Amino acid sequence: MPRKRAQRFSTREELLAHVASLYYERNWNQLRIAKALGLSRSMISRLLNEAREKKIVRISIEWPIRTVRDLEDRLVAEFGLQGARVLDVESLPYSELVSRLGKLGALELVQHLRDGMTVAVTWGITLWELIQALPSRSYPQLRVVQCLGALGGGHPCDTPAIVRRLAEALGAQGYYLHAPLIVESEEIARQLLQERMIREVLDLARRADLLLVGIGTTEPEISSLKRSGSLSEEDLAWLRSQGVVGYLCARYLDLDGHPIRTPFDQRTIGLTLEEIRHIPCVFAVAGGTLKARAILAALRSGLIDILVTDKGAASEALRIHTGDRRVPSAVG
Repeated sequence: MPRKRAQRFSTREELLAHVASLYYERNWNQLRIAKALGLSRSMISRLLNEAREKKIVRISIEWPIRTVRDLEDRLVAEFGLQGARVLDVESLPYSELVSRLGKLGALELVQHLRDGMTVAVTWGITLWELIQALPSRSYPQLRVVQCLGALGGGHPCDTPAIVRRLAEALGAQGYYLHAPLIVESEEIARQLLQERMIREVLDLARRADLLLVGIGTTEPEISSLKRSGSLSEEDLAWLRSQGVVGYLCARYLDLDGHPIRTPFDQRTIGLTLEEIRHIPCVFAVAGGTLKARAILAALRSGLIDILVTDKGAASEALRIHTGDRRVPSAVG
């Protein structure tokens, strides 16, 4: 009898979805579901576990977003920022941290958007989480512009995907840069930069009202350039040997915020640091103590106007900045 009643579902996935709906949406307990379907209670428990494993059920917990006002004020005062938001969390797994940073970043970003403006964007998992958290808007005259070449290799948080998703969320127009981030030679880069479509998109990015950017690190554990295959671990080690601690738009900075010239510069398709400096509002989102030195480099460069980060990264960056070595740098 139980077997016959379960067979009314054409696929196992439909059975899983039905059981999950009764349990999570209609608040039936497992015993009631078991009686209704003619199955054992232990079978219902296994079906619910299977539904979660197969992502038929996705559990999302909306944590309250708390910020640390005194750290925000210190960052603004110390680095002359237009604004700072510091998430009141420490010691979270990186994936959970960037998810919460994305939510805080989305709340802050919407305060700075208006129809008719031009928003240039880069790549990164934190930016992706920010865009996923954005409420839908309708800015038909707003332009979302890719200001860096693509990472390629199916990178899930690549710039074209971020441009597409942000344009959809804002009901805006997307402009794409049809080129890779780093090409094989300077000659290829020069040829690409002469292409009309690439030139026009970069010109539009240079005139952006706001640049939405992540802050990259040369620490291999969380380097987007390493994960994408754009740079090898040996490349990152060489960059560190030259004093590079982080990057904005694949342009490299030392701990004092000074640009470091590298062999990759002339092979990179995208905005330069000097071009970024002329954008009225550079809105950066980055967190985690592994990125503290990279965040500090970006702050000291004077390129950042608004920063969204977390308590651990902000505290570590400020400790390094003020020369307090009583607590060792998390990145050595």
